[in-house]
Parts: sequence; C-alpha cells; structure tokens
Amino acid sequence: MLLVALATLAALAPCGASPLNVLFVSTVSSPSHYIWVSSLAGELLRRGHHVTELVIKPPATPHPNRTSFVIDGKIYAETTPVDLETIYDHSLFEEIHFLYDFCRDSANIVFESKAFADLLKLLKQKKPDFDVFVLDFPLQEPFIGLNYIIGRKPMVAMTAFNLPVEVLTLMGSPYFPSLLPYSGVGAHGGDPLTFTERLQSVYRWIGFTTYIDWVYRPDVDKMIAENFPGAPPLAELEKDVAISLVNTNPALHGAMPLVPSIVEVGGMQARPPKPLPADILEWINEKAAPHGFVFMSFGTNVRAASLNKGSRDAILRAFARIKQRVLWKYEDDDILDKLPPNVRVSKWLPQNDILAHPNIRCFVSHNGGLSTQEASYHGVPILGMPFFADQLGYAKKGERIGISRTVIYRTATEEAFYEALTDVINNPKYRANMKVVQNAVRDQKETPVERAAWYVEMVARTGGAPHLRSPALRLRWYEVWMLDILAAAALAVGLALWLVRRLLGALCSSGGARRRTKAKAH
Repeated sequence: MLLVALATLAALAPCGASPLNVLFVSTVSSPSHYIWVSSLAGELLRRGHHVTELVIKPPATPHPNRTSFVIDGKIYAETTPVDLETIYDHSLFEEIHFLYDFCRDSANIVFESKAFADLLKLLKQKKPDFDVFVLDFPLQEPFIGLNYIIGRKPMVAMTAFNLPVEVLTLMGSPYFPSLLPYSGVGAHGGDPLTFTERLQSVYRWIGFTTYIDWVYRPDVDKMIAENFPGAPPLAELEKDVAISLVNTNPALHGAMPLVPSIVEVGGMQARPPKPLPADILEWINEKAAPHGFVFMSFGTNVRAASLNKGSRDAILRAFARIKQRVLWKYEDDDILDKLPPNVRVSKWLPQNDILAHPNIRCFVSHNGGLSTQEASYHGVPILGMPFFADQLGYAKKGERIGISRTVIYRTATEEAFYEALTDVINNPKYRANMKVVQNAVRDQKETPVERAAWYVEMVARTGGAPHLRSPALRLRWYEVWMLDILAAAALAVGLALWLVRRLLGALCSSGGARRRTKAKAH
C-alpha cells in the first residue's frame, strides 16, 4: 500500500521544466471564441510548452514554440451574416436549426480548408508525439476525430460558451433544469429560477436533447467517418476527455453542482489593460470628455453596420442628446456624415483596454458572454441590446442582479434607448452593483488562465486525470436516474401486494368454507 501511495504522489507531482507537446484546435466560427481560447494557448507558450494549433485567426505575435495552421479565407461567421431583424423572434425549433446548421456548415468549411489538409499531412507523415489534445469542443464535435490520428491522447475539452449541458453530460455531471436554464446563464447567489423559468428550461432541454441525440450526433458520426477513416464513433472518442474547461465564474454565473473534472475558468480573456492608442486616449480622457464617455460595441458576431437605418438613426439621435462622448465600434463608412459632434466610430477598437479606462460611464453591448465578463472584470455597468444565443441569458441575468438595463432592438425607439442609457449613466446603483460583482470576479487565488494551464499540465502528467472521472460515466442513463431501483422497488411492492391479496383471498375462502361446513352440520 505504501508503494502504491508513493507512486500516486509521484504521478501527481509537478512536471517541473519538462515542456509539453500540445495539439490545440479551435475551429468554432466565432472570432470571440478564438479570443478566449487563444489566451490559454498564449499561457501554455509562456510556460515553455510547444503548441501545434489549427485556428481560425493567425496569432497576434509569432513564437518559436508555436506552429500554426490558419484556416484560409473567410470563416463561416463572416460569409453568413446574422439576420438581426428576425433572429430575436426565433421559435425553439428555428433556434435549434440555426445553431446546428452553423455547426455543420462551419465544420465543413474547415474540413475543406488547406490548413486542415496541411495539419493532417503533418500528423500522418511526421507523427509528432503529443502529450495532450486541447479542443474547443461543443459546436465543433467532429474534430475530436483528430485524436484518433494522434493515437488517442488525453483530451481537454474547452468552451467559451458558458456551461453547455453537453459538457455536463460529457463529464458525467448532473444537469438540473431547475438550477441552470438550458443554454442560459445560471441564477445568482442562490436566487432560484421562477416556475415559468423552470418550465421553459425543461421545454428547451427536451427539445434540444431530442434533436442532439437523434439528429446531430448521428451527423457528427458521419462526418468523423468521412474525414477520419477508421476512427471510432463520437461516443467512444469522448471517453478520452479528461477534463472540461468552461467559461463560467460563480460570481457572475451562479453556483452549480459540478464534478471536479469540470473546471471553471471564466473570463480568461479579461486582463489588466494595455496602453490605448494616442488618438483614442485623446478622445476619451477627462480633459476631452469632462462628463465621461460611453463605449458601444456588438462584439465580433453582430455587425453594428447591419442595423436597419431607422434603428441606427434613432440610436444616433439619442447619443446626440447626452453630455458624454461616445466611442462606437462600427464596421462601415456609411455613417460618417451622420455622426453628432460627440460621437466617433472606428472599425476596430481594443475593447478590454477601453473598458478599463476610468472615465467610462456605460458600455452599450449586445450582452455577449465575453463582453459581459470584461465589463464585470473592469466594473462597467451595461446597457444591453441582445440578439440571440447566450446574449439573451446574460441580458436577463444582468437585469436580475442590477448591473444592467436591456432594450430590445426590434422595438427600441429613440426615447426608449435614451431613457435606458441615461438611467445607466446617472443612476449610481448600477455601478455599485457592478462593483460587487467585480470584486467577486477578481477575488481568486490565481488568474483563470493560470488555472486552465495548470489543469492542462495535470492531465498530461497523470495520463488523463483518472482520479477526477465521474462514476456516472460508467453507468447507463437509467442507472444514473435510479430508474432500475425504482422499477425493482415497484416490482417488489407489486409482488408483496399480490401475495397479500392472494393470502387474504385464501383466508377468506378458508373461513367461508368452514362456515358453510358448520351450517350444514346444524
């Protein structure tokens, strides 16, 4: 026993200076996803590891330990713009088809890319020996087939998309629709979901789960078979996943019962600011903007230039009525001759660094997950204009905990936008509530990206972290829910009732026979 214990401690001991060889794949067709996952790649490089990556964007800076295969041409999100006029009103079934059509189409673009072909050629010809495979997994499940090519190495599944129920299932962690809204953002500080919210969560869970199990996962198996001949199906390859890194933090997302193989590293991309470009700084500093400034950005997947003309002009008129200056991420030039004197636009802006500036008063946002996290990290109240996916959940969560207001794009008038904007700017409660969240978000023993990198290293040095594996992964679904126990109990009770009934029947028959015998004797 002593030898076993010593061996276990040796296996769990830090790996020291030994560099890891990491295969790192992030093909989700969303630049914001890449912003989040690339922060982990950067931390692994900083720690001296070697990273071979398949990604949708080139790295910001070269590194001698980094070999990048960058998907050529425009990614799916850039070739298929979102219809902002209709997406907010999608039914459940329209939402499901929108999401999983995105998954299939964006995966096919990657499979057809030169970058994927070049990576596959490298893996098959040179056969590099990897220690761990890190995959941005939900929404791009077919690329788990790469693990078959490299010899079934221990895997780390990560996702920028909050805490998908698919990750809970993958890791054998329970999902309770009463605690976590399906594809939503959890409750805060133990505040439970209402009856209506729980009903909606169950409805969405049933709808999504049915589609995923009966339509999407079979499609993923076909894609794996076509692109990785000889590879086992998805259910088998998923057994290689040792841990999942998820983009949540209890301070913002609420507490959830999680198995230890699900590691919360929410806000990996949020960080202390870098110096701002001089022209931006001159526009937003206290001398130029004595009443502060408002920053407006809809992230990387929603183009502000796609707003209809009426909504865009209503927003501009509202901006013209406030004392603050406005800095707006806007992708086209069609607005330049319409700008009020206090509004400046730019096709790209360093969001994290702008949110850190002390003169900011409000962040007008689409309520995307990464944007909400960065605003929380820097303590900036939000005026939200959500469109789809997790944006709706973050908008609802922000209003519930008092860090934001929400306006609905398709119904927002100049007056409604102005009223909500000035409320967030002038009412101190929003900044005070955001300060509470900010303090909790920052109060961690290490940064989220440091925690994520440590777990990647731990997976490699323990051969897949078997000590963290949930026993639920070795049970059938009806065993997890104890339906076999309930069936056995129901059978036992039924059998007991049947025996009692037979016994009572026999006793009654016997008593009746004796009474008839006595009656005949008299």
